Amino acid sequence: MRLHAVRRIACSIGLAFCAIQGGAEEKPYEFGVFPNLPLARVYELHAPMASEFESKLGRPVRLSSKAAYAAFGDELRNETYDIALVQPFDYVDAHDKHGYLPLARRGEALEAVIVVRQDSSLASIKDLKGRIVSNPPASAAVSHLTSMALREAGIDPQTGIKRYYGKNHFACLQSVVIGAADACGTAEQALRTIESQSQLPTRLRVVHKTPSIPHALFVAHKRVPQKDRDVLRQTILEWPNTEPGRKILDAGHFVPFVAARDTDYEVVRRYIRGRE
Repeated sequence: MRLHAVRRIACSIGLAFCAIQGGAEEKPYEFGVFPNLPLARVYELHAPMASEFESKLGRPVRLSSKAAYAAFGDELRNETYDIALVQPFDYVDAHDKHGYLPLARRGEALEAVIVVRQDSSLASIKDLKGRIVSNPPASAAVSHLTSMALREAGIDPQTGIKRYYGKNHFACLQSVVIGAADACGTAEQALRTIESQSQLPTRLRVVHKTPSIPHALFVAHKRVPQKDRDVLRQTILEWPNTEPGRKILDAGHFVPFVAARDTDYEVVRRYIRGRE
């Protein structure tokens, strides 16, 4: 009788352990996306990515973002996200200090385009001296690139212009459309995406393109097992060859992604060191 009771207890413990293990395996991966566009658009473009990851991993993937760059950066520093799509300057900090590893980056280089209204008299970046220049938040990659381009044109980005930082790329572009700013430093892909949605009633004109750096990239925290990181990378790289993947790329006007290496972002580190 006593042996039977012991067996029952052991069996119960085993079942409980299996339940705990099964629950742990089913815990969703948190997939964070930097808020370069209005939040509703971020979710619209990246929800299919989360679904693809979930399908390939056989594990729930929960998409999230933040309304502000600063809040998103805080989540990266808190290591909240298991998987993330980040801009290059956030990547350097996330990798060097917070355990995030590169998976795949956009296959095109990132450059800021400085745009003005089609009817503006401004013809070049040198004409921006004393003008109002808008950007997404100061921590955005294109904001750093805009500052760099202004310095190269002989304009102090702190004192030679009036600087306005909006919540995202759309707010930056909208400020030019309504006349609140003379120019906007944004990303070409963001400009293409917003123009394709007919969200800008006024045509804009590019007056300057900055030197380029490696583009935004997918990362995974080191706590994500190697086998899952491999699945994620392969899924992203295969998007041009699958119907769901092509829909993802077409919807966001994304150039196909390529495998990312940490050394790709040394140019970003050099820029950061040059400001310190």
